[in-house]
Amino acid sequence: MERYEILKKIGSGNFGVAKLVKDKWTGELYAIKFIERCKKIDEHVQREIMNHRSLRHPNIIRFKEVFLTPTHLAIVMEYAAGGELFERIYNAGRLTEDEARFFFQQLISGVSYCHSMTADVWSCGVTLYVMLFGAYPFEDPDDPRNFRKTLTRILSVQYSIPYYVRVSKECKHLLSQIFVADPEKRITMEDIKKHPWFLKNLPIEFIEGEEASLQTNGENEPSQSIEEVLAIIQEARKPGEGHKAGNLFVKGSSSIDLDDDLDIDADIDDEIDTSGDFVCAL
Repeated sequence: MERYEILKKIGSGNFGVAKLVKDKWTGELYAIKFIERCKKIDEHVQREIMNHRSLRHPNIIRFKEVFLTPTHLAIVMEYAAGGELFERIYNAGRLTEDEARFFFQQLISGVSYCHSMTADVWSCGVTLYVMLFGAYPFEDPDDPRNFRKTLTRILSVQYSIPYYVRVSKECKHLLSQIFVADPEKRITMEDIKKHPWFLKNLPIEFIEGEEASLQTNGENEPSQSIEEVLAIIQEARKPGEGHKAGNLFVKGSSSIDLDDDLDIDADIDDEIDTSGDFVCAL
């Protein structure tokens, strides 16, 4: 019997397609990413899967398992019901300073857990700017699609704070410490976590220590060993057994059609509880 019931499509891209599913055994919701077997399963995909499997953090999407179908490798992971942060920014135009700080705190917590370098500090700063102002910091407002101008402004660290958005001095100061061309002079992750703006309204898991929030009792451990995951990935590099367009067969059971546009999407959206939480998929 199929373990997962597909509810709706939630994303697509060069990698393949992502679907929202329900575990028939537990009733829990998960997201499954389907990647076409053979050519698309390379060392990069393997490295990303194995790195993802090793991460345990409340602000990083949790890996569950992988399995094969005759045509695809399926990666099962935690479903973040709150949706994508950038979609929320797009719908709202921009976030309030308090909202931006709340999500920035989660972002810094997740990224610093991954032992990231100074380049990630810059990227986090860009995300913070977009949350606050609803635009990218280094685009020319009069010519936003001109990549050459954008690159020039990045190299010269040319950005401005829109006059129509009021943000605190502490926030402006943090941005000025992040957007520094020389990585050696740029603020570090650890110093960001000590900055007055970052420390305001800090969630309880930070106050009590990030280590406490990372403790696990084993219930969230991946169900497959490293060896099992690697073996499945290696098998996925072989051509699939059947190439009937659009259909997947989960462990030999009845088909799952990836291409169907389900009419029940609207009803499903009403039934699924959205917590408003956002989890970084790193």
